[in-house]
Amino acid sequence: MIGMENISAHNLPIYLSNYLKNNHGIILCFTTSKNRQGKGESDSFNVDYYAGEREENVRKNREMILRKLELKKNRKIYSAKQVHGTNILNINKNMNLESDNIMREADCLITDLKNIPIMVMGADCNLILMADINKKVIAAVHAGWRGTLQELVAKVISYMKRNFGSKSKDIFVAFGPSIRKCCYKIDSNVLKKFTDKFGLGNFFTKKNNDIFLDLINLNRVQLEKSGISEENVYDCGKCTYCDGDFFSYRRNKVTGRQAGIAIIE
Repeated sequence: MIGMENISAHNLPIYLSNYLKNNHGIILCFTTSKNRQGKGESDSFNVDYYAGEREENVRKNREMILRKLELKKNRKIYSAKQVHGTNILNINKNMNLESDNIMREADCLITDLKNIPIMVMGADCNLILMADINKKVIAAVHAGWRGTLQELVAKVISYMKRNFGSKSKDIFVAFGPSIRKCCYKIDSNVLKKFTDKFGLGNFFTKKNNDIFLDLINLNRVQLEKSGISEENVYDCGKCTYCDGDFFSYRRNKVTGRQAGIAIIE
C-alpha cells in the first residue's frame, strides 16, 4: 500500500511515497548518491556533515532536497550525531532548532511538529522511516547491526505508543537502501551476539566459510512482534553494496551518506 516512486529529475533521484503524501500529508523519502552536476566525485550527493565533505556542500545538498520536494516553508532538514546506539530524540516545540546539525547523540529522531523535516543517514546501515497517519507522528531510524541487535525499531514503536498514543494499525514503515543479505558478510563473533539473543533463526546464511546476515529480516520480526501489519511495511529492496546508485562504506570505505527523510506537511 505505502509504495515508493522514483521522482528523478534535475540529477536528483528521490524515492517518495506518493500514497502517504497525497492521502495523509506525510512525506517519507530516500535519496541516492547522485550528484548535482551528474559527474565528479567531489560533487557526490552527500548529506552528512561528518562524512568529510565541506559543510557548504552538505548544506546545499540538503537545501536541494527541500526544493525538489517543493517544500517552500522549510529551510532546514534536521539530523543528529549517529553513534549506533538506541537514543531517541524527540523534536518538540521546546527545542532550540537554530542549527540543522543538532549536537546530540541519537539514532532516532521523532516528532509530531509540522514542517520540521527529520533525517537519518547511512552508507550501508538500515534507514527506516515510520509514520503514524492518525496521530501525525513521524520517526527516522538509523539501525545498523548494533541498533538491530539492541532492537531499536521495537523501542521506537513502543516510544510512539507510550508518548503519542499511537496504535499499531496506524503506523506505516518504510525500509530504505541498505546492505542486504546477499553482501553483508560478518564474522562468527558478531553472529554469536545475534544467536545468543535471538536463537538460531532464518536471519543468516552460510556460504562456504562465509556468514551473511539479514538485518531486514531481523527488523521485520521486531515490527511483527510490535503489532505492525505486513501490509503497512514497504521495503525498497535496494542493496547499497550491489547498487552503484548508493553510497556504500563496505564497497568504498571513504564515502558519503544517503538520507531517509520524514516530514509532516
